[in-house]
Amino acid sequence: MPPVPILTRYRKEARIKAFLKKELFDTLTPDETMPNEISVLATPTLCVQLNTLYYEISHLNKLVDSIWERWTSKRSQEKLIKKSIDEKSKSFSQKDIFDGSRKAINAAMDRICEYTGTKIVFCDLRVPFIDNLYNPTVCASRVDALIEPLDMELNQLCDIVVEPLRDRIVMSLLQASLDGLLRVILDGGSWRVFFPSDAKLLEEDLEVLKEFFISGGDGLPRSVVQNQVVHVRHLIKLHGYETTELVEDLKCASGMEMQGGKCKLGADFKTLLRILCHRGDSEASQFLKKQFKIP
Repeated sequence: MPPVPILTRYRKEARIKAFLKKELFDTLTPDETMPNEISVLATPTLCVQLNTLYYEISHLNKLVDSIWERWTSKRSQEKLIKKSIDEKSKSFSQKDIFDGSRKAINAAMDRICEYTGTKIVFCDLRVPFIDNLYNPTVCASRVDALIEPLDMELNQLCDIVVEPLRDRIVMSLLQASLDGLLRVILDGGSWRVFFPSDAKLLEEDLEVLKEFFISGGDGLPRSVVQNQVVHVRHLIKLHGYETTELVEDLKCASGMEMQGGKCKLGADFKTLLRILCHRGDSEASQFLKKQFKIP
């Protein structure tokens, strides 16, 4: 995942520069936009790796059976008296002999799924998602613009990944998408600004993203997706509070941080600080500059 931008206050001049940069970026060809892009594995390659690991883990039991069949077929006739003991040994060994392999393969599949989702959101869709979402304003660039590219990526995943792994890989894309949304609304850079009135629009966008992954019952289970978006919904709700309320809660949170507690709004110190850094009013700017020396 790309590093989080340095925490700075919202600056109008930075917003203008970002908008001009976006306009210039839109006129460039794909080859010109990412001259120094990090070389990463293509999504189909990662999907094939997942399928290979799934094939391996699903054939472990067959491998165990094959080993035992070959071993018992070579036993001498006089050792048949130990059959009952060997059968007990066999059942125990079949259960445990490849536990380490199963755990290692499952861990590898988890890592590939996580990497694939992160790669899609923060690399393949970096421009429309991380760079352009809510730039220059929430109204000007909504989540709706991301649905088509996300759908293309999702279709590619589902076309290649074997059916038993589809929910697993789609879940990774959902989690990465939520991480991307959090990056934008909490660490979006000095050119992104959010007002209390934007909270309703952000909530609507979260709902669009949620329904996309539920896909009318054809995607992930609704209860699973709803559980995933709970944390993001709470952070979006914080954007709806007035600056004065956020400042007061931040003062409270700074005192409660050492005690591990939370204040009225239920947010931690760092989260409140990031939300205030994306406010465009003078109250937030002066408070951050005076109290925290944030540039």
